[in-house]
Amino acid sequence: MLKQIPDPGIDLALVNGNVITVDPEFRIAEAVAVKGGRVAAVGSNSAIKEMISQFTEVIDLDGETVLPGLIDAHLHVLMTGLGMLMVNCRTPPVKTIEDLKSAVRDRAGRDGPGVWIEGRGWDQAKLAEHRAPTRWELDEAAPDNPVFLIRTCEHIVAVNSKALDMAGVDKDTPQPVGGEIVRDELGEPTGILREMPAFQLVRRHIPLPDFKRKVEAIRLATAAFSRAGLTSVVDAGLTEEEMRAHQIALREGGLAVRVSMMLWGVDGDESLESSLRRIGLFPMATGFGNEMLQFLGLKLVVDGSLGGRSALMREPYENDTSSGLLIVPEDKLRRLVDAGNMHGMNIGIHCCGGRAMDVALKAYEETDKKKPIRGRRFSLIHAYQPSEENFEQCKRLGVVVASQPGFLFYLGDSFNENIGSERAVRLKPHRAWLDNGAVVASSTDSPVTPYLPFTTLWASIARRTEVRGTQMGEGQRVTREEAVRMYTVNGAYLALQEKERGSIEPGKLADMIVVDRDVLTCPEESIRDTKVLRTILGGKTVYEA
Repeated sequence: MLKQIPDPGIDLALVNGNVITVDPEFRIAEAVAVKGGRVAAVGSNSAIKEMISQFTEVIDLDGETVLPGLIDAHLHVLMTGLGMLMVNCRTPPVKTIEDLKSAVRDRAGRDGPGVWIEGRGWDQAKLAEHRAPTRWELDEAAPDNPVFLIRTCEHIVAVNSKALDMAGVDKDTPQPVGGEIVRDELGEPTGILREMPAFQLVRRHIPLPDFKRKVEAIRLATAAFSRAGLTSVVDAGLTEEEMRAHQIALREGGLAVRVSMMLWGVDGDESLESSLRRIGLFPMATGFGNEMLQFLGLKLVVDGSLGGRSALMREPYENDTSSGLLIVPEDKLRRLVDAGNMHGMNIGIHCCGGRAMDVALKAYEETDKKKPIRGRRFSLIHAYQPSEENFEQCKRLGVVVASQPGFLFYLGDSFNENIGSERAVRLKPHRAWLDNGAVVASSTDSPVTPYLPFTTLWASIARRTEVRGTQMGEGQRVTREEAVRMYTVNGAYLALQEKERGSIEPGKLADMIVVDRDVLTCPEESIRDTKVLRTILGGKTVYEA
């Protein structure tokens, strides 16, 4: 006679808490039940306690707040992990060019002559000298090592003379299409290279990290994300090999967050034909994968960065005749968008300046005529300067916005300098986006700015700069509830996962975090100091403070 195994009940119960569900009514509950990696029930302590059996793990929250696992809608996992191994050029700790030189000098002394010195994170707006380092200053720090230092925006690098010599870049080198070798009054390269077509001239000489190191960098980064309260990310701009590294990290148990991957659609001087051939041969369409690792689509780039004065604006920068750079010719962009669309891919386009947004949305409108994109969550990445026409276009096409509110905090002072305070207060107008019916998802673009989510969540509410405390458009503040939605269910929506993630509701994946304060009621300034006490992924605790 067969014996029935008794139902062990739920696997996990979180009780006595302040559970911010982020469901459509934004309800607050006391407790959550989990079974099979998914939310089984949300409600009162008494209701959930009735579901507990001797096999249930019970976590007494003692009044602590629970949020859905946070979702970063645009960052770079591998670059974040590799960046953790580079020279830290951020301010703080680097406050002057002399500090920067000292950090480079120390690394050169540690690694020995001839080894490439790589660093990231410098921002001329935060340095005491208020300018970028020159090749000659970096020569003083490391005369026997090639040096390659990436600005915080990832669109500008500073290199020394040895790096330029190894790349064969001199006063006679022609300007690459879509990039710029900055030169002094005598025509000599200063060591500043703007945009990938320019800095790729040097970067191609840096030994690539081997596959094993890439897998390790992914492990390192995702573990850090998990500690910070992230349970899902959109990793935008990967090569096929980097996607394989993610798969190996998952197979070996080293992927600590759920990742939606986007293929890098075009490289520096790569021909259109090879780009299209690569896309056509790639075997995955949007949605391919599993709960931990999925393919989302194609990532393209139109312009540069506002902090580096390479974002493509509708009007010139302050005290300048330049209005930025168009990195990919419009006809090439349209063909790439069409190729991705016809292959069933979701597409996200990096477009910072207003003119770049116009170019990107025109490409979306044209491809929509060939194969409708509404409902497929095509996105604008960054989207600093929307016009009224852009609002209408996004609403009509169902285009989602992947924004980085933390840029206003970390990079806002350079924005004020580059376009003036009058224009700067209208940057990243989250209030206007939401009021015009757009879905806006928050992100950090790590390693451009730190991946820590609560500073970014706070920045969407406060809109103040880090160094000078300048208000970046008070009329564009969002509410706390909206800020939380932008970091949870809206990010899930962008990744076509809103039925699976982004809120604490029965049937959804049990991705949750426990934090040390109620972000809906605590003093506004303290939101950015929120600490993660526990991260739960699929009902399992993956981090505990």
